[in-house]
Amino acid sequence: MAVLFVSSPGAAHSVETAKGNWAGIPLLARHHMVRLSEQAMASVDALAKAGKCSVIGNGRQINLDMDFLVEFAPDNSVKRVIVEDIGCPEVERIAATATSQAASKGWLKPSGENELGWYRGAISYQLR
Repeated sequence: MAVLFVSSPGAAHSVETAKGNWAGIPLLARHHMVRLSEQAMASVDALAKAGKCSVIGNGRQINLDMDFLVEFAPDNSVKRVIVEDIGCPEVERIAATATSQAASKGWLKPSGENELGWYRGAISYQLR
């Protein structure tokens, strides 16, 4: 597991990357899909075009599908965010920033299904 340093106003939680099978972790209550901003999409496009992240595409076509996990405290505040390690630190940082910002804005909510406080969401971006 790697720790990413993400600048997100108001973020009081850690942000990390990890690999694993997260299919058994319940989905967030709402907004389990985090959307990238126009600036973030442009950054992902530029990385793919420059050949810095071939795992997501070649610049002409991009297929970014990343899962993330959020750990909530008993008061439903966000304790930790973990984004999927896809082998492309620059894209992971962009995804972590988007997820952290969504968490800080209160858009990510637990469903109450998991007493341990962990929930799953996803980031998806395609360019065809």
